Amino acid sequence: MHLSLLAFRSPCFDWKIVVVNDSNNQVLTTHCQTNGDDIGTKTLYSYEHQEFQCPVLVRERTVASCDLTLGKLRGRFSVFDWDRDRRRCADKACLWHVDENGVFLAINGGELVLQYPWPK
Repeated sequence: MHLSLLAFRSPCFDWKIVVVNDSNNQVLTTHCQTNGDDIGTKTLYSYEHQEFQCPVLVRERTVASCDLTLGKLRGRFSVFDWDRDRRRCADKACLWHVDENGVFLAINGGELVLQYPWPK
């Protein structure tokens, strides 16, 4: 029996990624990718959010990352890794909050915990 390689790249379900600008008066620019696919660049003003889907792939590592810029602060951050986040994010969604202190994850949809301080 011959199995198509495409069959293994088919997603079984989507995981939602949400990035929220929690800064008081800074513009947050995001440029995100999921599994190598470009989501594009977004501009988020204070307390605005961006939401996108990350397809969870069969037999492949499922990842999403974002380049984030907040004023003079910038960095590249992993916002979804199936092996790491499937137990930390609630209801098939990872909720990230960004402010001047860094990038925070709402662990299981609740308490915000600093995951990434801004690079120096």
